[in-house]
Amino acid sequence: MSIISKVGKKSIKTRTLNSIIHFVLITGTLTMIYPFLLMISFSFKSAVDSTNLKLIPAFLYQDEALYKKYMESRYNEESSRLMDNYPGSWISFAEVSLPEHINERIYQDFQEFIAEYQYDTYSYCIAEHYGRGVYPYAQRLYRKELRKENNNSLVDFNNKYNAGAMSWGEIVVEEKDIFSRNYVSSTDSYLGRFREFKEQSPQWMRYYINPDGYFTNVLLIPAFGEDLEAFNLENNTNYVSWNEIRLSSECPPADDPLYKYWLNYARDIINVHHLSVKKEAEPEYQSMLLEKYNYVQTLNKTWNSDYQSFAEIHIPEKMPDTGAMVEDLTFFIQNLAQPEHIQIHSMANDFRQYIANKYTDLNILNEKYNTQYQNFNEIAFPTAELDYYNFKERKSEIRREFLWRNYAMSLDQMLSDAKSLRNTGIYVLLSILLAITVNPLAAYALSRFKPRFSYQIILLFMLTMAFPAMVMGIPNFLLLKKLNLLNTFWALVLPAAADGYFIFLLKGFFDSLPRELYESASLDGAGEFRLFWQFTLYLSKPILAVIALGAFNAAYRNFLFAFIVCQDQSMWTLMVHIYNLMQRASSGVGYAALVIAAIPTLMVFIFFQNIIIKGIVIPMEK
Repeated sequence: MSIISKVGKKSIKTRTLNSIIHFVLITGTLTMIYPFLLMISFSFKSAVDSTNLKLIPAFLYQDEALYKKYMESRYNEESSRLMDNYPGSWISFAEVSLPEHINERIYQDFQEFIAEYQYDTYSYCIAEHYGRGVYPYAQRLYRKELRKENNNSLVDFNNKYNAGAMSWGEIVVEEKDIFSRNYVSSTDSYLGRFREFKEQSPQWMRYYINPDGYFTNVLLIPAFGEDLEAFNLENNTNYVSWNEIRLSSECPPADDPLYKYWLNYARDIINVHHLSVKKEAEPEYQSMLLEKYNYVQTLNKTWNSDYQSFAEIHIPEKMPDTGAMVEDLTFFIQNLAQPEHIQIHSMANDFRQYIANKYTDLNILNEKYNTQYQNFNEIAFPTAELDYYNFKERKSEIRREFLWRNYAMSLDQMLSDAKSLRNTGIYVLLSILLAITVNPLAAYALSRFKPRFSYQIILLFMLTMAFPAMVMGIPNFLLLKKLNLLNTFWALVLPAAADGYFIFLLKGFFDSLPRELYESASLDGAGEFRLFWQFTLYLSKPILAVIALGAFNAAYRNFLFAFIVCQDQSMWTLMVHIYNLMQRASSGVGYAALVIAAIPTLMVFIFFQNIIIKGIVIPMEK
């Protein structure tokens, strides 16, 4: 029967009250939906757009926002690598913008140039291979190959490469500064396997370091505090931007403004695999080796070679990755080689020479490129063209990658630690089982036998609701520790096995059941257990379902208490595992994990909303 009659509903006051109630309920619903939608939005984001509070991520509909995220991922979240390729332009990914006046012909020429010259792995990095708390595309692809090769066995991987990885997530190579003197590559062991992956990568997965930009960004810009005017004033130059500075392959004349910087760069900074020494320096090189080793046999033992005399030793055209020979040649370059004998191998200069050979006439080049170059040396390394056209050709794939990337890492972490899922499942099942067993037994005793102090007992049960759960956390922890139950499922389920509110709810429901039913069953010979099991619980299915749902929600979302009483990683529940993930993952991955974790409770709400409504209505009726 409706509380308000049909006639009463037509009243203006009633309609106004009804509208206000619905408005308040809808507003309350929106205040719950908005944070959830915001959490979903943040689950697609990364550091560059994490401060954007829009419900719909901008990269879904704005190319510039997508380009920022693409550049952040392409340069592996290393802003210093971005600065190497764009000297004096951007110092963070938030400043990145879509380039203007890009000529596709330059991009096509560079692709032809790369196909012809085939540069080794000392000239480029793998894009989208590592980042702060994310699993980018290339990294996932690399691990997928390793899993397949090792039959998804981490033990086989560790044995094969003499590694000690505890999880697949630890397997990553971060190549940050490949032009640096300290950078080392190898064809052996695990580094060799990564190098193989790097060499087999497609062109779009590579980003080539700008030799001119690296020289400028590492040496010149820091020396002058990014002040180009100060550099021009001191060196009597007139550069308009840092990007105009070119690194020559040969040592400039002593009176050239860049002479001292070039020499410092060649001797102490750049990786020796980008250097060579002219044949004219071989007598000095041989003299150095003779002075160091005295006997060629000593050199052969150190170098693992078979020279008959020092006169047979020549400066290698291509140096090995590591070894004593590399160390000796590095020492020679750094301390003894004449400046005019040192050469820097620059991809930028090779590209300029390639363009000069292809077009021969500067006027033809300016017409094709729509430029006004005065000489071929003004041609900039085509970093912007490479980044932009790789973006343009793969825009849809890039957008899909950012929609999936954070969830890929979250799922990988959750599924890789199946123990947390198993523990959560066991914990939830035990909580439900105890909730629909212990609470009905207590409520049945109070309702059926009506003990003398039943009112005081119910009041005591209700008083437990006056204290926050965490107030009881420390006493529960100390008690469980004394009973030696920490890091067990008993520690999780026993403190919540009996719930004062559930007992109060059940007692009220049991009191409403007809007493004649029990009297009739007793006359027919039914025992107390049969009365409880076959009659009481059977008639109490709706309220038991409400209690089961309450127990499920309480157990599934339990984090702090589960973290306190089960600190052993093998006993972590899903919520504790997600908390641990959020400590080392990016914020976007953390939000993605929370969205995934919210799905079970959302499904429960959708499919069991009638039971939830009964949980609201039944207590009001009683």
